[in-house]
Amino acid sequence: MKTHHIALGAFLVNCSVVLWYSIHPRDVQNGETPTLGEATQAFFDREQCFDIDNRDLDECQVEKFPTMLPPGLHPYAQHHDTDEEATAEDMGEDPMLDQMPTADFKAYKRQDISSMYQELPGTRIERTPKFQGLAAKMVNMSPQRLDLTYDNGEGPPGSILAHVGPFESGGTSTYPNHMFYFVKPKTREVVCSMRIRKGTSVYYCDPFVDTDKEDPSAGVLWGPPRSMDTLMEQERDLYNAALYNREFGSLYEDFTGSPWYGQFPQEPPRHHMHRAEYFGQEHTVTSAESHFTSLPPDDELYHELSVQEMMRNETSSIPFQAYRQEGKLNITIKAVSVAPRIFQIDGFLSELEVDHIIELANRKTLRRSTTGSGADTQVSSVRTSETTWLPRHHSPVMDAVIKRAADVLKIDEALMRFRQPGEHPDLPSRIPINEDLQIVHYNQKAEYTTHTDHGYPDTRPNAPSRSINLCIYLNEGMKGGETAFPRWRNADTDDAIKAVPQKGKAMIFYMKNPDGNLDDLSQHAAMPVIEGEKWFANLWTWDPFRE
Repeated sequence: MKTHHIALGAFLVNCSVVLWYSIHPRDVQNGETPTLGEATQAFFDREQCFDIDNRDLDECQVEKFPTMLPPGLHPYAQHHDTDEEATAEDMGEDPMLDQMPTADFKAYKRQDISSMYQELPGTRIERTPKFQGLAAKMVNMSPQRLDLTYDNGEGPPGSILAHVGPFESGGTSTYPNHMFYFVKPKTREVVCSMRIRKGTSVYYCDPFVDTDKEDPSAGVLWGPPRSMDTLMEQERDLYNAALYNREFGSLYEDFTGSPWYGQFPQEPPRHHMHRAEYFGQEHTVTSAESHFTSLPPDDELYHELSVQEMMRNETSSIPFQAYRQEGKLNITIKAVSVAPRIFQIDGFLSELEVDHIIELANRKTLRRSTTGSGADTQVSSVRTSETTWLPRHHSPVMDAVIKRAADVLKIDEALMRFRQPGEHPDLPSRIPINEDLQIVHYNQKAEYTTHTDHGYPDTRPNAPSRSINLCIYLNEGMKGGETAFPRWRNADTDDAIKAVPQKGKAMIFYMKNPDGNLDDLSQHAAMPVIEGEKWFANLWTWDPFRE
């Protein structure tokens, strides 16, 4: 097998063989609804547009929907930058956003492949990936909760992947010709079947219309259509919103070439996104959180920190300075992929910090890793690692690592801990926007086949979801164990791009594009460990907040 190497640090391109993996939207908990953006609110103020009989009114046409605000103009995105001056990328919207001619929306339009090499358009030809899989979203357009199932070769009703609420969606990484069903939970009666087709990523189960055999996204209805008269007023509103979203999705895909996984109207990400306009593009961040070079005494090292002890402001002194590298830490962030946006950071952690994190993980019980979330959490053969979680307050080293991560992501560190009253009062809760640091251990042969880290939106506008993953390699020297992105856009190879584990190295990849749509190209896999073992960490950040 031929391996392609590219001059972007320790990333490899290689052939990868992967299986399908199921993922379900993050569980939605009842709570306060966040304040809507002005454009989003303007859309919902048009109540008459939620009546199907008014769909032909001029003000109810998709192309008349309000424009979403560009990134960087949202209140949640405040960041106390450690750099002396704000860079140009902090001052305006992403240059890859383009006005849609058929809808009043700035969409992320994939650029010509040659520009990724800083060359004139048309000078390079994009390669088609060997990987034929895709990220499929299935929409339940009925007023009933349905189970999303996968046909494992035994026919319907299939194996349960997710429980999908009324007018909500589920999803999975899959391949053409795989078959899925929406079934009623109690009777196991099939409502719709959906066969995956090449080039179609979003599928709709609409029980109120006959199957459109000319539409590849239309699920096949099992039985006669239901009457719209059976819908209550609120259900009718949600159904019409789903229809609007489907219309917009068609316009969006025609314009961008990308499937629409969002819920229209959708605002851009509220948190900073580093730009990746060409391979090798670099950004520099200066962090006050320098490396630990020795460890404090045990009574201080294993002291769980209070919120007050974790807080940082412009006049704060850096704690435990005697045990740390002198001065500030200059961090280089290098783009190794433009689409999806992947960045590499060499030396993000010191060896001492890595060893401390593994030692903390070994003090806890590592359990078999799972897939899905909430009621859909399950042990699966597609993920065969072990997992535990480390909170920021667990030790001063952990606190420094999360603060350093906040600096790298250009996010206020207050957003990555429980906040005091008055800190970011515009958010609906005071919980961190990130999850605890997930520590993953892979023994020999362990892997995680191709999947996405994000869920799919519910019926709310701008529904919270995972948006950024800052992941860290905690050891090296094993054979295998790379992180592979099989669908990256490039003009060099049809193989996946792979991150090779190096102790202390970090990688950032974004699950959302600058227009707020989920990035289907962020599908990735943890390749099997052939020899040795692998230690790895995930730090997931949510947008616009975490529930």
